[in-house]
Amino acid sequence: MASDRLTRFSRRLRAAGRPSLGPALTALGALIALAAVVAGGAGGPRSEGAGSEDGVRVCKTVKESATVRRQAKALVTFTARQPVSAEATGTATEVLTDGSGEITVTATATRSSTLVARSKVAAGATGSATASGSGRACALASDREEAGYRARLGAQERASERAKRRAGPRAQKAAEEKARGKARRRAKSRAVDRVEGEAVSAQQGLQKEAQQAADRQAFERAVRRAAELS
Repeated sequence: MASDRLTRFSRRLRAAGRPSLGPALTALGALIALAAVVAGGAGGPRSEGAGSEDGVRVCKTVKESATVRRQAKALVTFTARQPVSAEATGTATEVLTDGSGEITVTATATRSSTLVARSKVAAGATGSATASGSGRACALASDREEAGYRARLGAQERASERAKRRAGPRAQKAAEEKARGKARRRAKSRAVDRVEGEAVSAQQGLQKEAQQAADRQAFERAVRRAAELS
């Protein structure tokens, strides 16, 4: 080392008759040795447990399930149709022009129609869906248990987010289907009730028209037959 060489050199100076330079060179060597020790300590290996380089790194993979709920609204128009018809029989009697007798003729007439009723209903519904997802995360800590705990938390969060992303569209679709079904059932019920309520009066009107038509046809036929037989 440099201090050893300076010590030997100072001894040679004392032997040569220059003792005044020896102590100064010895002190200088001591200073150089101290500086080398300090420099070596600053650049040497770090103590155990200091910094993240000495921590424990743990990775975890977790699978999670998540249930997501969504709301939706739907507007549905339903058209109800109901056919109605009526049949009537008419009878007419006509005296022959020569007075020899009379003739009776019967005729039948029918009338029909289709009743239409529309109803528009809006309804809302909530749908839910469950999906699973996996996530992986790593963590660094001073001990393995703490690192594993942090890694598991991170993996669970990622897995839950993936599960929710998968379940979201399914829940939305389920909510829309439920809303459409509910709105359709209500619209159908209202339209059917309306058309059934109108059917009674429509039936009576058709029956009256059919009866008038049957009576008219019977009279016309009776007149023709009486003329033919006279």
